[in-house]
Amino acid sequence: MKIGILNAIPHGDDIRWNHTPVDAYVRFLQSAHAPFTYRAYDLLKNEFPTIPDECDAYLISGSPSGVYDADAWIAQLGDFIRAAYQAEQKLVGICFGHQILAHALGGFAAKSEKGWGLGRHTVDLYAHAPWMDHSPASASFYYAHHDQVMELPPQARLLGGNDFCPNAFFTIDGRVLGMQAHPEFSTTIMQDVLTVVEADVEPTCFARAQDSLDHGAPDNDVAARWVVDFLCGSRD
Repeated sequence: MKIGILNAIPHGDDIRWNHTPVDAYVRFLQSAHAPFTYRAYDLLKNEFPTIPDECDAYLISGSPSGVYDADAWIAQLGDFIRAAYQAEQKLVGICFGHQILAHALGGFAAKSEKGWGLGRHTVDLYAHAPWMDHSPASASFYYAHHDQVMELPPQARLLGGNDFCPNAFFTIDGRVLGMQAHPEFSTTIMQDVLTVVEADVEPTCFARAQDSLDHGAPDNDVAARWVVDFLCGSRD
C-alpha cells in the first residue's frame, strides 16, 4: 500500500522532529511493522493529490491551524476529504486531522471553552472495532490541542473519549479513523511542544502537563497497531 501523508505542520526549528514532521508519522507507522510505502504532501505549499486514488489511503497530520480558519488550503482539504470518502479511500486523522475529518463529513469542530489539553492523558475505550484486537479498556497518549470535535458526523461510531474530550476517537464504516491524540509524539517532541506553547497556557495547566511526562509513558505502540491494522484490514 502507498500511504499519502497530508502534512499540515509548518517546517521550523522549534520541534525536534528528527528530520521532518512527516518522518515522525512514518516512524510511528513503521513501529508496527507497516508494509507501506509513503508519499508526502505539503498542504501549506498547496500540494494535494490530484485524484483520490493517487495513493491507497491517506493520513492527515496535526496542525497549529483550526478547521475554522480561512486559509484556502483548509477549504481545499475539506473538499479532498469528501471526494476521497466518496471514492471509498481510507482516511486517518491525527489531532487537527481528526477534527477536519469530522468537520468535513458532517460533524463540527471548534475551539473548546475547556482550554488546552496538554501532556499525557488517558482515554476510555467505549467500543472495539475489528482492527482493535487485544485492546485495553483505556490507553494513555500525548495531547496538544485547544480545539475539539464538538459533534461527530451522523454516521460516525464513537470509540473512545474522556470527560475533558468526549469525542476523542471515532471511526466511520471502516473507511475513516480519527484520533485527537498524538500517538506519533515521542517524549522529546511532546517536551518541545510544551516549550513552544508555554506562554499561551495557564500555568496550572502547563505544570500538570509537564508533570505528566514524568509519570508514565504513552501507549503509542497500541495506537500504531490500531492504525496499521485499520489501514490493512477490510471495512467493518
